[in-house]
Amino acid sequence: MRLTTFEELNTANARLTYWLTRPPVERIAEVERLRREYLEWLRGVRADVASEGLRGSLRLVERPEP
Repeated sequence: MRLTTFEELNTANARLTYWLTRPPVERIAEVERLRREYLEWLRGVRADVASEGLRGSLRLVERPEP
C-alpha cells in the first residue's frame, strides 16, 4: 500500500496514456533503453552482479488485430 496525492495519480495516468498511444516497437525499444541504463548503473554499484546481466526471458507473441 502506498499513500499518494491526486496530482501524482494524474501525472502517472498521463504517462500511462502517453505510452499506450505509442506503437509496441517503440515501447519495447524504451524498455531496452531503460534496461541498458539500469545495467550501467548496476556496474557502478555491484560489478559482480552486473557481469551476470539480468536473468529472465522474453517471449514475443503475434496477436491478431481486433
